[in-house]
Amino acid sequence: MKIAIVGFGVSGAALLMALKTSGKLDNNDVQVDIFDPRAEFAVGPAYQKDTKYLLLNAFPTAMSLNNNEPLDFSNWLEQHYPQYEAKVDLVPRTIYGEYAKERIEPLLNLDNVNYYQQEIIDIDTRQENNSLLYQLEDVDGDLYDDYDYLFLAVGVPDYQDFYNLRGTPDYIHNPYPVIEKLKDIDEDKHVAIIGSGLTAFDLVNYLSHEKELTQQIGVFTNRPEFNSLRVPPYPGAKLVYSLDKDWINQELQENKGFIPLDRIVETVQADIIANDIDLDAIRAKYDPVDLDKTYQIYFGHEHPELSKVQAYIARLSPNLGDLYMGLTKSDLVRFHLDYAPLFAHYQVRLAPDAVENMYHLTKQDKLFIVPDLIEIEKDKRFTLKSLSGETFEADIVINATGFAYNTDLITKEENALLRKLLDKGFLLDKDKRGILVTWPETQIINQQFGKLDTAFYIGPWLTNTHFGNNNVKALVRKANEIVDNYMG
Repeated sequence: MKIAIVGFGVSGAALLMALKTSGKLDNNDVQVDIFDPRAEFAVGPAYQKDTKYLLLNAFPTAMSLNNNEPLDFSNWLEQHYPQYEAKVDLVPRTIYGEYAKERIEPLLNLDNVNYYQQEIIDIDTRQENNSLLYQLEDVDGDLYDDYDYLFLAVGVPDYQDFYNLRGTPDYIHNPYPVIEKLKDIDEDKHVAIIGSGLTAFDLVNYLSHEKELTQQIGVFTNRPEFNSLRVPPYPGAKLVYSLDKDWINQELQENKGFIPLDRIVETVQADIIANDIDLDAIRAKYDPVDLDKTYQIYFGHEHPELSKVQAYIARLSPNLGDLYMGLTKSDLVRFHLDYAPLFAHYQVRLAPDAVENMYHLTKQDKLFIVPDLIEIEKDKRFTLKSLSGETFEADIVINATGFAYNTDLITKEENALLRKLLDKGFLLDKDKRGILVTWPETQIINQQFGKLDTAFYIGPWLTNTHFGNNNVKALVRKANEIVDNYMG
């Protein structure tokens, strides 16, 4: 059996690890070929070599590449970086990259694993004895033939371009790795960052620690609120949690293949009551607020109730994809309007150190925040306009607005393989919001053959199917589910 893995960031690494822990790699009749042109394997853009000031936003206990050993990263961290608290510290992302490479490198030395540092630009299929085989073509025109199984783990979406600045001089569209993209910024320049999510905090952390800027940094956004912060783990007894696989399967059976959103809400509310969580009090204290209030709320205080909420969300996270894909279209619309923004506020958490740094910079007049950006123009310098009528000038604008999941925006220059596969119907898009796959298998839907039983997609482009998949734990679990349950 020949297996191809195209893309070797965290998703590809998780697939290779799953093949090992499942025992499939112990079979000498199994050959795995991995393709990725990047210099660093197993890390992808998120954990590549970069500044130490880019921090994880998840506890080490949620970052194991080995699904059978949930504390693998924590144990590794304790051994290699004893200065950190191995279960709770939000460590630099580059450290996680070191761990991933150390865990994956021995697998690359196996006789039946081949790693090709090549860019794949096309994939074709041919039918033989009622089975499909896959042929890959690299950028040099070389062909790799007759794969029985194909795993696509390629492609991080490009950044959004709300203000149509891409290609404009002195505009940095994708700021990673920051040690390359931002290293040549003149320290006397006025720098503007657009966006208020995790990336904005990354950029401020880097610029304030690694550059001696003489001008204030401007953070411009169209929303004045910030996400919740990661607080210490909940130390209490295991929480009541009802929305497990059995509950999901029962709801699907009783409701003809769907799960009513009202049933999800009712069940979550019942769990909250059973766990003695005062949600009204939590929301009154921790709902989205500006940076000053965020700092006053979080720092210098204990947060036992919020840690309980975050622990409940951690229990919920592995089931998000199943719950999301169980909703009708009308319930999906209602979820995104009524629940998704608030849920994201509590699910996506900021690193406290980065928030504290940004707050102190504002108090030192080294940084200011404009919460109502509406327009950016460029003549000799950038002019940024706010809804309140103020204007600001900048020499350099750095984008931190998050990913754009519209597949129409994928260009040949950005990702030649995805553009090719979408254009010829090997892959189909999901209403211009990602790649269309089956659920829960994540099997590719193909224009010619329909569902490809032996071809799978995993990674960020499935965010509107594999909902909440932008974390290591979710990707590792899905990789193991695919290998254990859906491979022959």
